[in-house]
Amino acid sequence: MTVTEAVRAFQSTHPEVTVEVLRTGWEDQVRVLHDGRADVSYLRRPFDRTGLEVVPLFVEQRVVMLPAAHPLAGCDSVELGDFRHEHLLQDPAAVPEWAAVGEELRQRRPAAARPSRTVEEKLEMVAVGSGIAVLPLSTARFYRRPDVAYVPVRDLEPSEVCLAWEGSRSTPLIADFVAACAVPLS
Repeated sequence: MTVTEAVRAFQSTHPEVTVEVLRTGWEDQVRVLHDGRADVSYLRRPFDRTGLEVVPLFVEQRVVMLPAAHPLAGCDSVELGDFRHEHLLQDPAAVPEWAAVGEELRQRRPAAARPSRTVEEKLEMVAVGSGIAVLPLSTARFYRRPDVAYVPVRDLEPSEVCLAWEGSRSTPLIADFVAACAVPLS
């Protein structure tokens, strides 16, 4: 279920509650819960679940984003090791498997530039040949561009999406939002 569908379902049973949707990135998806900016958050693993209640929602395939002219752009699927010489344009902690194959990490070479913060930045950098990015399939489809290709990575675990909230702040409204996502609380 998408965020929009869950918000609509929740608001149909709680019209008196104003729901504000806050866009987060991988680096602040948990922080917004701990600092109180959000009551619930959709999180993509990996993340630190300390102090959180977490309910898995779904999994989806991860893909590598490549310049459209890249020699592997037309493949049906690839392995992450096929890109060991490339620069990863995101925080390597977001792709933990990169530590085993990425030469830039294994050789302790300094990063060419700071990791890109937004999908738009990543894709612009991919398009000009500055490196690769690993994204969930739904994100790749949403941000489709003619100068960037995506290819499934067969040796990566799927991306898991979870719903989470501060364990110390469990409330009936949070339980109702979780129910609106059609996920039973354990």
